[in-house]
Amino acid sequence: MSLPPLRIVHVYNWLDPANGGPPRVIVGLAAGQRALGHDVRLISSDAPGGAADRFVAAHLDPPPPRATVRPKFFVPILTRRALVEALDGADVAHLHGIWPPVTLLASRVCRARGVPYVLAPHGSLHGGALGEKWPRKQVGLWLLGYAGLVRHAAALHLLNPDEARIPWFVPRPSRVEIVPNGVFTAPFDRIPPVGDGVGVVLFLGRLHPGKGCDVLGDAFGQLAARDPAVRLLAVGPDQGGAAILRAAARRHGYADRLELPGPLFGAEKRAAFERATVFCLPSRHEGFSIATLEAMAARRPVVISEACHFPEVAAAEAGRVVPAEPAAVADALGQIIADRSLAAALGARGRALVEARYRWSSIAQQTVDLYRSMRTETTGAVR
Repeated sequence: MSLPPLRIVHVYNWLDPANGGPPRVIVGLAAGQRALGHDVRLISSDAPGGAADRFVAAHLDPPPPRATVRPKFFVPILTRRALVEALDGADVAHLHGIWPPVTLLASRVCRARGVPYVLAPHGSLHGGALGEKWPRKQVGLWLLGYAGLVRHAAALHLLNPDEARIPWFVPRPSRVEIVPNGVFTAPFDRIPPVGDGVGVVLFLGRLHPGKGCDVLGDAFGQLAARDPAVRLLAVGPDQGGAAILRAAARRHGYADRLELPGPLFGAEKRAAFERATVFCLPSRHEGFSIATLEAMAARRPVVISEACHFPEVAAAEAGRVVPAEPAAVADALGQIIADRSLAAALGARGRALVEARYRWSSIAQQTVDLYRSMRTETTGAVR
């Protein structure tokens, strides 16, 4: 007997892709879940008609209903009414992020109305992330109610086993599930394999110190000393990392080979992947990098740090997984740039891995299986 479709509501503060990975995860999950026949709705704080709606429309046609909710100072009087309306009739809510006020308030409405919710912290609960702005986050957990947001989730949606090592002082729900991120492969279908020409190292993501910008800057300095033509293209919104890269470029003498175009989308982002010889993410802590998946979908070899928690890259021989140290990163990049046949082979294997395991359709099915099992546990019957 076929099971009835679910009404699924995703909640996050921003769906504008300029705000990093979570918006791409939410839209990817929504597209995959809708393709499986489910009713998907969205709640965020983005103003109507802006970049968020354009991004959603690019991947979901027609766009699903989206409620705009803008909580102020954690006072839920008007916000609660909007959330109640947006969550009306939901079978399950998928809440994203730990710290957005809209996520916290949505969890309270879910609990009051008996709607089970999955909480996806997107890397916000591991020790490295909690160590940033430590006093403020302790206030958030224990005085503003975020500990309850975590504790009362029907399940915690984590991205890798390392993320499951939540610090002892953080309450956790009884159920923890690991479901990785996925990727839309179609935008990268026509990108040709790595060719000859000037070597280009591509970084794509938030230019944040936690992404290993200092490691990247010094690693490229070592590489640039060996190869006078190689270039570094660092794409993404600046969150303190651009100054780190510029300082490294001055120190190592490659300022004329560093490009910092800011965030790129659509055709411009595809063009950056076309230029790239190799993708590099020497992050110090990472959940599950969508940019790495996009690079693999674009048939580009990847050099990532061990802290990216993606050992499948090495197992599939799609790139190199190395310590977040400049010498190790520089050596891996140099080997790939010097051997373009190797680069093309690594890129082809990366694309095959993505197609086999990381399309949004297969990732979405894992979340739907989780939702149904949660509802079975809650009601005692399969629905």
